[in-house]
Amino acid sequence: MAARKKQREINLLPSEGFADSTVGRLVAWALTTFRYIVIATELVVIVAFLSRFFLDAQNANLREEIEQKQSIIAASSEFEKEFKEVQKRLTIYKTLTSQNSSLTKILNDFSKNIPEDVFLSTLSISEGKFFIEGLSPSEKSIIQFTVNLEKNAGYPDVNLTSVATSRDDPSLLEFSLDVALVKEEI
Repeated sequence: MAARKKQREINLLPSEGFADSTVGRLVAWALTTFRYIVIATELVVIVAFLSRFFLDAQNANLREEIEQKQSIIAASSEFEKEFKEVQKRLTIYKTLTSQNSSLTKILNDFSKNIPEDVFLSTLSISEGKFFIEGLSPSEKSIIQFTVNLEKNAGYPDVNLTSVATSRDDPSLLEFSLDVALVKEEI
């Protein structure tokens, strides 16, 4: 039989005394330290990769929650507008009734002395005067209303400020009155 060839091993690192030299210790330290750094970096990457699934699920849940709350707010916005409008009206009513306790008396005086064919469109009060705008089919009814306010209701200063034909209905007359209120009634 033929003689077996001897296998040779090649070792590029010198085996004798290299581990004890400064360069050998530096190479050994670098190999072990960088191995730990690579392992730690891989662990950080794995944790970041796994936490992505948790954070994506949490993001989706928060997005759904926000959409639900937005739809609730949108659904209740109409109610909120109506509620604020009612509050505004109540505030105006409270202001009028607290400032003018005799406002009811004034409105009663006007309603008792208005002719049947006169229709009031606007009533406003400011600075001791009551402003009235309305519609009537005849001049006699407007004059009767002013006379009733002066004689029957006790408002001595009633001024007819304007009379014109209505734009909407030519058979009606639009009129405006200024009624000065007596100081005791304000």
